[in-house]
Amino acid sequence: MPDSGGNSERGSIDDLPWASVFDPAANARALSAIQAEGFRAASQIVDRFIRIVAPDGSDSGPAPSHPPADGAPPTNVASDLETLTRSWWSMVGRMLLQSAPKATGLAGDGDTALDLQNAESAGQVNLEAQVGGSAAAEVWLHNRGADDFGNVSLRCSDLLSADGNIFQAESVMLEPTAVPMPARSSRGVELNARVAEYVRPGLYRGTLLVEGHPNLWLPVTLVVTMPAS
Repeated sequence: MPDSGGNSERGSIDDLPWASVFDPAANARALSAIQAEGFRAASQIVDRFIRIVAPDGSDSGPAPSHPPADGAPPTNVASDLETLTRSWWSMVGRMLLQSAPKATGLAGDGDTALDLQNAESAGQVNLEAQVGGSAAAEVWLHNRGADDFGNVSLRCSDLLSADGNIFQAESVMLEPTAVPMPARSSRGVELNARVAEYVRPGLYRGTLLVEGHPNLWLPVTLVVTMPAS
């Protein structure tokens, strides 16, 4: 039932801070708002059903049907209840879909992605390997437009540690080396870093670039550790 004040005390699902939906407090507020909407919708359904069973507002008890109006066939109460129940579930479904947090970034990209059409990048390449071992990660290329970009190649720079140690770009293999990017397509490229025995442990940083697309890049980090003794 609506309150008499200028502002509603029950709040609105659309007012919730979905940007911080993973915060426990935000989750609690979201659940509270959804429950409140559910109770209000349920109350409306019950009120409508009461008016169907007892149009004059009295407690007339169960009735098999309504008296016909203007020669129309009688309406069965069970059928009316089924219709209202369907309306209720439809209302709840729409409410949950509208209140769900909207995804940000590039849809279906995973953690790392490059959008050739819009010159956008998302995430970073994170690698971790022991001395003498290797590590792999995958980067996705997306072409969401109608243009054919032909074959596209990625390039990885040398990785540098804060101590001045260098992890050479030649040790980062890209497979495939070039991928065709026709209109409205997506392709995955695997990065494989092979850590030689002489590489010193530490955190190395570099950049992944796209040939022919200077505005597209991703940060690359490689953590090198010593094997467990």
